[in-house]
Amino acid sequence: MDAGRQSPTARVRLCTLDDVDAVASMVAAAFATDPAWAFMIGPGRPGAMEAFARALLVPRIGRGTAWVTDDCAAVAMWDRVAVGGTVDDGHAALWAAFRAEVGEETWARLQAYEAALKSVAPVRPYWYLGVLATHPGQQGRGLASAVLVPGLAAAEAEGWDCWLETSTPANKSFYAGRGFTDAVPVDVPGGPPTWWLRRPA
Repeated sequence: MDAGRQSPTARVRLCTLDDVDAVASMVAAAFATDPAWAFMIGPGRPGAMEAFARALLVPRIGRGTAWVTDDCAAVAMWDRVAVGGTVDDGHAALWAAFRAEVGEETWARLQAYEAALKSVAPVRPYWYLGVLATHPGQQGRGLASAVLVPGLAAAEAEGWDCWLETSTPANKSFYAGRGFTDAVPVDVPGGPPTWWLRRPA
């Protein structure tokens, strides 16, 4: 995560399929020591982390809810979680391929983490920030703040809350500075301390 404010030189645009490899590699590097990803994927598995990042990214590219800096040094992946809506969009095959690649033990941990989140999930509708990542060598330049802007603006236009979850305590102060001031603890059996964070509409 980067602690800076918006970079005046960062050009932010929608992510495209041409960006997938670069963004997946960057996200895997950014989340290499993230407690939640270490729990779900296991430490020291950069290939599996890249596969996870791809599975998270591709559907959001299709929905137009992933924004990157022009050099793919930072990304924000969002979902618009509407009442009665779905965020699946027919990508079951993508997740089936990921499951086959990482194995059943990893898949089971991922499902356990997701179930814990759902047990205290926010009331719809809201905009969900699934991934915010900056390349470790580019942190401190305000890139994370820059890629956040389009999703925050979309939520504000609809009058919806924004939500995210984190298992990194230091992230709570970063997000508090961006308006995510409410925290709801999540009990992940066998996993790290985790919180849902809310940015009120």
